[in-house]
Amino acid sequence: MIYIVVISLALFIIYSCKAKTDNETFKEILNDPRINSREVGERNGIKYFQYMKDDKTGFRDLDGNIVIKAIYDSAEMFSEGHSAVEINGFWGLIDEKGNYVIPLKYKSLGDLNNGLISFRKEDKIGFMDINEKVIIQPELYWADEFSEGLCAVSTDYNSDKPRKYGYIDVTGKLVVPYKFDHATKFENGRGIIQLNNLWGAIDKTGKIIIEPIHKYTSDF
Repeated sequence: MIYIVVISLALFIIYSCKAKTDNETFKEILNDPRINSREVGERNGIKYFQYMKDDKTGFRDLDGNIVIKAIYDSAEMFSEGHSAVEINGFWGLIDEKGNYVIPLKYKSLGDLNNGLISFRKEDKIGFMDINEKVIIQPELYWADEFSEGLCAVSTDYNSDKPRKYGYIDVTGKLVVPYKFDHATKFENGRGIIQLNNLWGAIDKTGKIIIEPIHKYTSDF
């Protein structure tokens, strides 16, 4: 999981490198000392950083030592001690030693959060644990990652009806109905939501704790 400070720095680099290819930009991000520094890692609880060699991705520790060789076409940041990795279009899950916990056989895998990892089956999303036990059936049209026990989900984005967002718990139960124009993952006990193009926040029961009267999320 890449935290806000890391994302901010990465976005700055991306927008300053629009003429470059995605791969070139990604390489620059991985090599930028403002992102891949011990200070950033320790402050944000990051144990390993990604690195690239010969267009493949691996991981190094905060001192720059290679801990997992660059053999992956894609690799997500570590979350809960695991990383989703991809080779030749298939995704799996590795531990911090580079051992496969889930083999390379899925067309899509998300980050591991709250013990659950998202997967895709026939254009629908579900969640399983690291033993590949399906906890939430692949019936979701869209899903964010779990955070603080909840996950933002949405109605069918291909439908003629306006897309709405709500939240499910780790069992797949819809605990906050589909009623928001947008919703983000929970942080510090609140989820940022949008209604009528204005932003506010709710608690885990769906109760509004910051009225949606703000043009920007930075306003509160």
